[in-house]
Amino acid sequence: MKHPLNFKRSLLQASIGAALILSPTLSNTLLAQTVTAADAATIQHYQISAGPLGNVLNDFAQQSGISISFNATDVEGLTSNGLQGRYSLQQAFDQLLLGQDLNAKSMDSGYVVQANNSDVMMLDPVQIEGARISDATEGRFGDAPAEPGGFKAEYQTTATKMAMSIKDTPQAISVVTRDSMDARQAKDIVTAVELTAGVSGTNRGAPGVFGGRGQFGQGFSLRGQELKYYRDVRTDGFSAGVLSAFDLAAYDRIEVVKGPAGFYGQGSLGGFINLVRKKPKTEFGASVSSQIGSYDTYRTEADITGALTEDKHLRGRFIAAYEDAGSFINGVKTETTLLAPSFEAQIGDNTRLLLQMLYQKENFHPTNGMPMQVEGNRLKAFDLSRAFLFGAIGSEQSSSDILDLSLRIDHQLSDRWLTSFLLQGNETNRNIIMNNAGFGSSTYGVKHDTETNVWAGELRLEGDLDAFGREHKLLFGIEQNQRKLDLVYGYSRIGTIDIYANNFADVGFKLKKDIRTTQTEESKRNNKALYGQTVLNLHDRTKLLVSARYDWAKLNNEFFGRWSGTSQNKLSKKALTIRIGLTQQLTDNISSYATYGESFNPVTSTGKNGNILAPETGESYELGIKSGWFDNKLGATFAVYRQELDNRPITDPASLVDADPSSTYDMSAGMHRMDGIELELSGSPMPGLTLVAAANWSNNEFIDNNDDNYGLSIDGSIDQQFSLYANYEIQQGALKGLGLGATLVSVGERQFIRSKKQVYVNGYERVDLNFSYKGIPGWDMSLLVRNVFDKTYIERVQSGKSAWTYYGSPRAALLQVKYNFD
Repeated sequence: MKHPLNFKRSLLQASIGAALILSPTLSNTLLAQTVTAADAATIQHYQISAGPLGNVLNDFAQQSGISISFNATDVEGLTSNGLQGRYSLQQAFDQLLLGQDLNAKSMDSGYVVQANNSDVMMLDPVQIEGARISDATEGRFGDAPAEPGGFKAEYQTTATKMAMSIKDTPQAISVVTRDSMDARQAKDIVTAVELTAGVSGTNRGAPGVFGGRGQFGQGFSLRGQELKYYRDVRTDGFSAGVLSAFDLAAYDRIEVVKGPAGFYGQGSLGGFINLVRKKPKTEFGASVSSQIGSYDTYRTEADITGALTEDKHLRGRFIAAYEDAGSFINGVKTETTLLAPSFEAQIGDNTRLLLQMLYQKENFHPTNGMPMQVEGNRLKAFDLSRAFLFGAIGSEQSSSDILDLSLRIDHQLSDRWLTSFLLQGNETNRNIIMNNAGFGSSTYGVKHDTETNVWAGELRLEGDLDAFGREHKLLFGIEQNQRKLDLVYGYSRIGTIDIYANNFADVGFKLKKDIRTTQTEESKRNNKALYGQTVLNLHDRTKLLVSARYDWAKLNNEFFGRWSGTSQNKLSKKALTIRIGLTQQLTDNISSYATYGESFNPVTSTGKNGNILAPETGESYELGIKSGWFDNKLGATFAVYRQELDNRPITDPASLVDADPSSTYDMSAGMHRMDGIELELSGSPMPGLTLVAAANWSNNEFIDNNDDNYGLSIDGSIDQQFSLYANYEIQQGALKGLGLGATLVSVGERQFIRSKKQVYVNGYERVDLNFSYKGIPGWDMSLLVRNVFDKTYIERVQSGKSAWTYYGSPRAALLQVKYNFD
């Protein structure tokens, strides 16, 4: 008997062709054939869209897990009505080939689709190998179908908490696939989502690529709305609660949900970002990669997965990464270690357990960013080098630790109903020390320690229900989550400096033990909720999604400030949020949608009196068109939206000062409106060619006549953004496997409010080059040249003048060599 750890070394089956797209409902009563006992054993549920017969057979092979062969000439120009519902294999073939002069014949190697007057296959057959999402579980437990690979995703699981095709989801969804991250060498979220319309880095965010770490973690804005780090950046649907930068080695894809998701409850009106973990696979797979790049960047990754037992009922995956990187900013460096084991077990025929763990450790010397100055209606950086550190590196290092555990148990009640139990715990400790950090014309010793503990539990029930001759989807759930934050902040003034003289070190340093504590905060968030969702098949080409959620939210915040004293604030709110979306399939490759959604967000921001501000409430309206071209190999989404948000916390203009970094406070703004248009395009219209484009045009302003900010645009908002990625890989000849690509990122003016006036930060354009070579079996080599024209630009901006504004990286290179084991 083989040892359980002796993985069988075989190639993972490749998922080829178009993935599952939900189809118009077809009643099972259309089938008049009798099911034999043997045939009944093959009955399962299918969801396959109407379309060209070759594509439909491709989808059928993927969902059924069988091999199908056919002559391309036999199916050329033919279409099929698709399949939706429960069918045996024979029933499915009969329905898919209805009205065609074709039949399906069972062979030892699978099935052959051929003309009725033919007994043998002629010409060179096209063979489709069915590859389910999990061989051991046979595609059950609510799993989405296997993706065909590439930059274009076919499904999402985040916006609806159930697997649905992107085309049939009545909401704009952007998916960054693993192939996209690998091709662009994206190791952090900021880089990964650069090809997503409407996403940008926010103020007080961490430095960008090759920039190291900052006092704060990565921040994002989506459709002009700020995403909160403790709630709106999620992992597998759970709130991450992390201030740190995410290392992406452990993640398979990133799903960006645009607009409020009704049954996620509290959240940004703009949407949220969900990182989906890599899961254990049945078949053996392993890879190891190394990177070397500018500014003393060195990195190694390893990923291994496979069955741990001969019956494949126990599977495992282990991912590890280590990075030691400098920065284009003097003295800034980061050391990162990531360990991410996971295990999946099938218990009996109907139960599956998934256990995932992640540990990420960072040690670093941070940068505090740089100040800005006002010239007319412009915020501009001082005339300093991009390498200039606004401060000096001391003897003490900052650190960050993340420990994340999650457990999911799926139990199949029947072939149509699934219940799931999910449990998550996350603990993050981030300890910042800057022995000498500049603010304005002075320098300080700064400490900023945060400890965040998050846990969440959720119970779901989802399934299919027949009514009025059609099949509909239902989802119900209850959940409870809690987040506890402990913060200690302090600073002590060291002395006055002349930033142009760069004499920060001359005035001395402050050790952490000598820095006085000026602020402590302890906050607890508790939330309970009930939610429900239904997807109704109103017609063959029409679907209606309705979801609702009822939240009980409690917030307890205890704050101590050196000058403001102690205050304790409690908040208890109940809220019902709904989402309604309608999808209409116009043709086989074009669908339209309309959606309305609501958001509810209790905030932690406090006003001048120290009291917690009123919760944000918002409404979102969206119309859109989704389409697939070149046999669905190139996908496009066009969306028009309006968002109206009330009680948005903004920095009170009266609190903005030049020197004191802790003196600002917030206020509730009046009604704020954001109107926008988005366009996204992704896929491979021809062999070897990959295209991705994203564009966002928007306009936003405060619309309350009584608001001091009436007519002004929100801090950090951008009216125009555009990105384009194009790559071509040579398909034959001596240079087969050689790829050349480029990325263009164009960001328009950033808008801010200063003293009740609109001020602007110049936009920028950046061009990257990507080279790759896959001509040697098992090897992938890629070279990234970032900012190839060495443009000087400001990548992240803080609305004040004290610090937390960052340049983008100068021209830099990153080389990666990866080997995939057989």
